[in-house]
Amino acid sequence: MSRRAAQFALVALIVGASAGPAAAAPTRLAAMTKGPPAAGPPRSMNPSPMTARVEPYARPYRLAISFAFGFGSVDMERIHDVADRIQITGVTVDPPKSNLQINAEFAFRYYFPYFVLAQVGFSAVYNKVTSDYSAGPITGSIYNDNLIMEVPILVGGYYTFIDRLYVFAAVGPSVYFYPRSWWDIDGGGVPDFKADMGVGFTFMTGADFMITDNFAVGLELRYRGLRTDELKERKSGITVPGDYDLDFSGVSLAGVLRAYAF
Repeated sequence: MSRRAAQFALVALIVGASAGPAAAAPTRLAAMTKGPPAAGPPRSMNPSPMTARVEPYARPYRLAISFAFGFGSVDMERIHDVADRIQITGVTVDPPKSNLQINAEFAFRYYFPYFVLAQVGFSAVYNKVTSDYSAGPITGSIYNDNLIMEVPILVGGYYTFIDRLYVFAAVGPSVYFYPRSWWDIDGGGVPDFKADMGVGFTFMTGADFMITDNFAVGLELRYRGLRTDELKERKSGITVPGDYDLDFSGVSLAGVLRAYAF
């Protein structure tokens, strides 16, 4: 190597050595002033749409508003005794043709934690009885319409299945009022009757299936123990002799539509 080439190599080596620390300084300075990373959970903690847990439709802390409509039976044993007593006077009355009742209810229900539920409703129960009678050559029919209103106050339990099904049972007192019995006999002349308000009881069991998070359909089976005190003439208030009453006790089956407020 010539002397001149050796001088150029030495100069280049000196310049490179002096420029190295200066070139690395901006990189170190940028790393020191860059600041902390953006806030947020680690990537592994971010929920994935595929793994996020969805609340079941059937769950506690829910308020439901329901409408039920159904059919069932009533006893009306005391009313039927009227036929036996009339026959003593020489008038033959056939046995009543129907013990069918129709019922409807509007209710509020709340599902508490620990599988406890409470329900308060307003119900109407209606029964119509028809009988034929004869008194010698005279024949006719007796039409008897019976109605009672009730407020059942029920407490019970429930259990959930497959995230959509409530199975429940409840029992409690039922405050009844406006018991009425309207009579219509061919030829007229028969008054209508009433009874005082009182307290019976109701047992209920059934199941609801949640179609969506806010709507369900179901079935309810009930036994009502609703028997009034003695009947009174509706207008005068005079007690009817013979210890007659209205007995709405019986079993019924109803379909239910239930909407959930939350």
